[in-house]
Amino acid sequence: MAFFLVSAALLITVGMMYLKYVKPSDYPVFIESFSHGVMTVENNETKGSDNKYVVMCKPGESITININPERTDSNYYNLSKLIVNGENVTDEVNMLQYKTKVKEKLTVLAFFKKGERPGKVQENTEIKYDNKPTILVKADTEYFGCENAYDFEDPSIIYDSKSEYYYCFGSGNKVMRSKDLINWENRTTYFPTPENAQDDSIMDFSEFVSVSKWAKAHGYDKVLSNSTSTNNRQPIGPDIIKIGSYYYLYFSLSKSLNANESAIFCVRTTDLEYSVENKDWQDVGLVISTCGRNSESDKENPKYYYDASNAVHPSVFRDKDGGLFMAYGSYFGREKIQGGIYLLELNSKTGLLSKNEDYNSQGDEISTLHGKARFNTGILIANPGRVPALGRNEGSLVTACDLIYDKSNDYYYMFVTYGDSQNNYNIRVARSQNINGPYLDFNGKSMSKFGKNQINNQYTKGLKLIGGYNFEMSSNGGVLYSDIGKASTGSPSIIKTDDGKWIMASQSRVFYKVGEEIYTGEKDFDEEDEVKADMKPGLEIRQIFFDENDWPIAVAEAYTGEKAKSSIKQSLMNGNWDVIVFDNGASREDYKAIERNVSSPVTIMNTAAISKNDIAQETRLSKLKFEKKTKYSYEMLLDGVTYTIYPTTAWDWELGEGTLIFSGVGNDGSTIWGKKNCSSFVGISTDAFDYLLSFANESVQDEYNKKMSKISSNPSQADIDKMTKEVADIVLAQ
Repeated sequence: MAFFLVSAALLITVGMMYLKYVKPSDYPVFIESFSHGVMTVENNETKGSDNKYVVMCKPGESITININPERTDSNYYNLSKLIVNGENVTDEVNMLQYKTKVKEKLTVLAFFKKGERPGKVQENTEIKYDNKPTILVKADTEYFGCENAYDFEDPSIIYDSKSEYYYCFGSGNKVMRSKDLINWENRTTYFPTPENAQDDSIMDFSEFVSVSKWAKAHGYDKVLSNSTSTNNRQPIGPDIIKIGSYYYLYFSLSKSLNANESAIFCVRTTDLEYSVENKDWQDVGLVISTCGRNSESDKENPKYYYDASNAVHPSVFRDKDGGLFMAYGSYFGREKIQGGIYLLELNSKTGLLSKNEDYNSQGDEISTLHGKARFNTGILIANPGRVPALGRNEGSLVTACDLIYDKSNDYYYMFVTYGDSQNNYNIRVARSQNINGPYLDFNGKSMSKFGKNQINNQYTKGLKLIGGYNFEMSSNGGVLYSDIGKASTGSPSIIKTDDGKWIMASQSRVFYKVGEEIYTGEKDFDEEDEVKADMKPGLEIRQIFFDENDWPIAVAEAYTGEKAKSSIKQSLMNGNWDVIVFDNGASREDYKAIERNVSSPVTIMNTAAISKNDIAQETRLSKLKFEKKTKYSYEMLLDGVTYTIYPTTAWDWELGEGTLIFSGVGNDGSTIWGKKNCSSFVGISTDAFDYLLSFANESVQDEYNKKMSKISSNPSQADIDKMTKEVADIVLAQ
């Protein structure tokens, strides 16, 4: 049996001039604990903890009490009795709402009794969830999004038809596999580990000649596995692709995280399952290396040269004609070196560079001593720019891209990661019909160039698919998870399944808000109940789809086999939603802050979408718009932006139940997510309904009040739907 502590949320509504001349008094408000329900008290500001609160208000001020009994699949409770200031006011409760005025002390007692869940509501208002996932193995952490997929970075995903597994390779020599993209099995490593290694993430490259040559030329001991630094012996940002009968695995090594002395290598196998199990790969060779100074003392040495790029995070793909290309690069940049994402053509037969001339691609020629030689590092397709108020390239972290070609719309799509991996990683996208670019975002801005009048800030570009977020309210009306969400989603890997679904693997972190502190990683409590966070990311699998303008949109929940777009009836869209807007603009001066795009309430009623801002600003009815656009989409006007949204049923990973969600993009280039924040047994937002009703004439309001008096204190969804539809139709038609 679930028990819920009564919560009281009190918001002050006295005007600024009123507050200036009349000082509020403090009154104790005692909210008693009870089971099977949640109650909120609105229109005031409260201070306190547990079930004792102090409200800031004046005597006579109006209070609205909203009661939400627990109504889930397993439990259904009705309001039995509501006592306010010792008086039984149950008969005055309508639509689970009671209004009163503040006296010297406000004491609220709510009692509930278990009842029978009402029968199925009308067919046209019933939401069916057909995609409940089968969870085979429960994760041993509180990470949500992929079972058993915690502690994983920089994924690259591929389907192996022989073993019938999806394989996902990550940085740090980690690999996992899955049959359904939901439940994952940890395969530990894909390269051998030296006998004296302290952990599995360290590799033994003694069998890879290309790596040994590069290591020797760059000042390591005989082989890279003898290095004393673990960073030097871990693969970074692997990428896997099938070419003919071979699986080619590309990976990078970097001598230092603070320089671009890095290289990209390639190995291959015909049997992916066998090679992962036995660490048996064929060395293909070095693809490209880049050089940087070892220290500031080398700054004036003319023999040392910085390449403009950083040979990490390869993304290998085929163009429309079957040619093989590799995008790579990162945020790295110092002084005059900008870094960025670069594009090179590879040989389809060898998997290495198509041209050796002018390229630093032969193992016996690798050296940090470039002299006057200037090696061609490819075409710049994404310029990192810089963040205002920070030093050059500090914070302009453009890295970990993935390029795909979609023949259905003849576009190349560049998915790229911005931000800091521990705080504000986010994924953005641009596209081009030419493989060499320019890659343009939703607003037509080039990802590789900055105009004279543009701020040299890459954060102003790219259609933002996903960043840090949390939905403030639950989808079952009884559980809040406003203090938990996702942060630092980045390093995407895109594949298309045999049944035509586009799947995006990425890394992300869970964040927890405790008081005013925010933590990312796995939540753990010590004896003093202080939160610890180990800062480790996890694998996230999410479906993406293309909208009617051929822009990719991310589904608002982690993948469970759902349809990306469904034909959802208008009647099912009516209700309360938690809505998140991902703005692609740069508004953070401190790029190290954890990004949290917090949801705000939006109520949909027939042809109107009503936001919190609409209610506060008393927006005209003519500015409210929600209408069917196509079989799969709706058009919604929200706070001055017109969004095209695509709803579908999905699995709520946070709460473990079915839910209704939508994703879309606005005419300003911002993306939007929505999740219906209460089950079909909890009604329309009272604030939004009262706001809409305020536009009705007196006769409509009188008729509404008469009907309200005939409705029980515990209305069914059918009661709510019928009432709201009748009133909304009349008001919106005026």
